[in-house]
Amino acid sequence: MSQTDYQKEQIRQWSRTDVPTGHLPVHKWYLRIDDPSQVEVKQPPHEAVSIIRAQNPTIEFYRFLYNSAGEEFLWGDRRRISDEELLPLITPETIHLMVLYEYGTPAGFFELDVESETESEIKYFAMLPGFLGRGLGGYLLSSAIRYSAELRKLPLILDTCSLDHESALENYRKRGFKVYNERDFTDPDPRLDGTIRADAGKHVPLAK
Repeated sequence: MSQTDYQKEQIRQWSRTDVPTGHLPVHKWYLRIDDPSQVEVKQPPHEAVSIIRAQNPTIEFYRFLYNSAGEEFLWGDRRRISDEELLPLITPETIHLMVLYEYGTPAGFFELDVESETESEIKYFAMLPGFLGRGLGGYLLSSAIRYSAELRKLPLILDTCSLDHESALENYRKRGFKVYNERDFTDPDPRLDGTIRADAGKHVPLAK
């Protein structure tokens, strides 16, 4: 799906009449790669780039990654839960939090869940502010796909939505992901209750 089609989907979402007050209309695409071992790993743009697993990450470090990368795309779910609720979601051995560094600075991350016996899932994938458009995202995504294949020879799934960066869906498809399902839903606007600052996510109008 091209960016133009993506923009058309955003327009369609805002014409929906089934959206409760204070909620955002959202369209979600579910994608998968049946054989991630066949995806070629893109070369890092330079030698000062590395990907390191954060094992047993602290709450503070995880929230730094999640909040920094997700703020402009209105990631509110894990901001709303307490530290006590978050900790068991990020520390199991089946959760692989992989952080991309450039010159020692965190530049992006992916969170891979390998708990299921039938599939692996990239639950979160994002670049941090200031690192988009630098050639790092493609390298991180291809590395995430190959990393999942090295852990377990299973199909790899993820999802993206109409709140994400307009190129996200196309980037996933370029790396071999195929859409297997999609649906509409609604999500509370995290800017209305102070979960996220009111001027974040300028590409998404405030909920009515």
